[in-house]
Amino acid sequence: MERKKLVKVCGVVISFLGIIGITYREDLKKGYQKIKEPDNQKEVVWITESSIKDIQDEMEAGLNKLLEKKGCCYKVKFVSFPMETYEDDVKKYLSENSADILYSNLRVVGDDRNDFYTFYKNNYLRKLTSDEIGRKLYGEYSEATWKTMQINGDIYGIPAYSNEGNGLYYVLNNNILDKYHLDISDITEDLKSLSPMLEYVAEQEKENTSFVPILPYEYMIYAPGYTELLDVIRIKEQEEIPRAENILENEQIRNSVLILNEFYKNGYLREASESTIVNGNFFINIMYADAPELLQEYFDSLCKDAGKPVLKLKFVKIGEHYTTYRTGGMNSVIANGNEDAALEILRWVTTDKEISDYLKYGNEELGNVPVMMQWMFGNDRWCDFVSKD
Repeated sequence: MERKKLVKVCGVVISFLGIIGITYREDLKKGYQKIKEPDNQKEVVWITESSIKDIQDEMEAGLNKLLEKKGCCYKVKFVSFPMETYEDDVKKYLSENSADILYSNLRVVGDDRNDFYTFYKNNYLRKLTSDEIGRKLYGEYSEATWKTMQINGDIYGIPAYSNEGNGLYYVLNNNILDKYHLDISDITEDLKSLSPMLEYVAEQEKENTSFVPILPYEYMIYAPGYTELLDVIRIKEQEEIPRAENILENEQIRNSVLILNEFYKNGYLREASESTIVNGNFFINIMYADAPELLQEYFDSLCKDAGKPVLKLKFVKIGEHYTTYRTGGMNSVIANGNEDAALEILRWVTTDKEISDYLKYGNEELGNVPVMMQWMFGNDRWCDFVSKD
């Protein structure tokens, strides 16, 4: 009897030890898997454009160091796309790789709108609510800015800067003004006011075959192809019910198109070569920006990259430029199941001043960052223009 009892007790003990052993092995296995398992769930892949390529590794390291210091449990991996790419390339990449954030100013060849609607219509992007975005992040920008993140009333982008109207400027080459002692006090937003000066400068520079009196920047928006004035029909696909409109019904646009077509016929408006700007072979460019300081930085960066002296420019503000839908300066969350992590990263880079400033302006370790990054990352509301001189 005692022997049977002992055998029974031993059996219970052995079974108990066996269960412990199995549990321990399972725990070891789980622990090993946890150690060996790649940390992909904590990595947020951010697709951006080529302007960060040269400093991508350093910027990643610095950003991830800051995120860790702040207590964020995610890290960022940047993927640089070429400045201009094809929609099929984006589709192919997203089908073959994991990605979480898409910088929506990627230039899709053949899509003149160059906006994030291209990615929306292919179901790449996650629709967001103000609750998901978070009260703090949502409050960083006005309702007017958030409206430009919307398609059919739903939000599909997190702004990197506000969209409440940019200044529209004539950018004038000061060297030409000085060379011919030109007075620009009579210039107005009416393009007709440019005609006498353009005619004079074009005549003086006619032997310089590389010279472009006026660069066709904004012109491309209103009259692509430099053709005779025709009805231009545009489909507003962003609306729930697509609606065709004739943009030339707008009198101001129509008059501008007529005048610019005259400039083209007279040889004042010509396509620029890659070296036109950096060599100072132009008189006027029409551009828009938040401030003339940013325009100057843009031209300075082009000249410095080309090893040329910076240009002396004059800026005449001629009005405000509003875009119907933001063509850049936003980051969209990709619909792939990892939206919470992507949103968390965007909350940090938008609401934390130190992180925002680092991405937009760099630091002593990173050095100067491309001017374009001031539109790509962070939060413009901090307005911390850091001098690196």
